[in-house]
Amino acid sequence: MGLKKNKISGSTRVLLVDSTSTTNVGMLSIFNIHSTDSVNVDLYLHDGSDNYYIFKNLNIPTGAGLVLSGGEITFPKSTHDLYIKLSASDSAVDVLIRN
Repeated sequence: MGLKKNKISGSTRVLLVDSTSTTNVGMLSIFNIHSTDSVNVDLYLHDGSDNYYIFKNLNIPTGAGLVLSGGEITFPKSTHDLYIKLSASDSAVDVLIRN
């Protein structure tokens, strides 16, 4: 079982998995690692022209996280990319993706 790790900060969207990636998403976890602030998170699929939100503006308190697995996060990698975007320039999360 493979593990892809990402430390993400700032409010610029970040590509997690694209159509050329060898990473299959069996489980995805997002944990807020900011020392004091909660973070609002957008997690979405992009097909080249439109965004399809898994969730938008989901609030994750300091020290808390969210785990998605199985069918909650399955998507066609050949046609969609998976992105994450945080709400503020000082936001910070850890993202773990397991095959």
